[in-house]
Amino acid sequence: MGCILSAVERHASVRKYLSDPVPEEDVERILEASRRAPSGWNLQPYTVIAVRDKAKLRELADVVGGQEHVAQAPLLLVYVVDYAKVVEAAELLGLKLQPSLVNLYEALIDVGIAAGWAALAAEELGYGVCFIALYSNPCPVAEILQLPRYTIPAVALTVGKPAESPQPRKRQPLETLSDSDIYSPAAVKAEALLKVYGSKAPTLFRHLFGPEGYYQVGNMLLRSCLEKQGFQL
Repeated sequence: MGCILSAVERHASVRKYLSDPVPEEDVERILEASRRAPSGWNLQPYTVIAVRDKAKLRELADVVGGQEHVAQAPLLLVYVVDYAKVVEAAELLGLKLQPSLVNLYEALIDVGIAAGWAALAAEELGYGVCFIALYSNPCPVAEILQLPRYTIPAVALTVGKPAESPQPRKRQPLETLSDSDIYSPAAVKAEALLKVYGSKAPTLFRHLFGPEGYYQVGNMLLRSCLEKQGFQL
């Protein structure tokens, strides 16, 4: 337990990697951590695609906003919400399934847990990691990975021996993230939150939530992609 807590305390996103490949036995140990992660109904409605091919990593880097650490990393683990295998299994039983919004929500929870466990395992093995959100425009990623209907990429994890030593970033204080028994006044949390972001807060909030902000285009692309991939919203 002490080792895990130590990994949590020292975690920082690594975006520069050595060229050393990740040995297959370490890849398997990292994926095993995901396999052992909790899952609702033990359904495990996800698939993890390990990408090592440099040309494919370059393609993926380009469609996720030109993030060079995606192209540079020796390994990218792409966590895919996968109801294709569930639908296929149901059809073998003579059943017809249609993944719904609730199913998608549950799978995203499972994916988050599984990816988090993989990140901890990778860091315990001496690797640096960085989470890559895929929600803003997932269909190009789906096309590169040849994902079938009833699947959608959710998050990815770059993995490699670190070529930098970033320091953990400042986080919100614990009192803004935890309460006892009931939710405490949001105004109190808000004041502490603004202290974390300081003068960057107005720009950050406008960028994330404004009418022409980062997520406005992403909202349309995500909804369109979910419908294309067969999810009932």
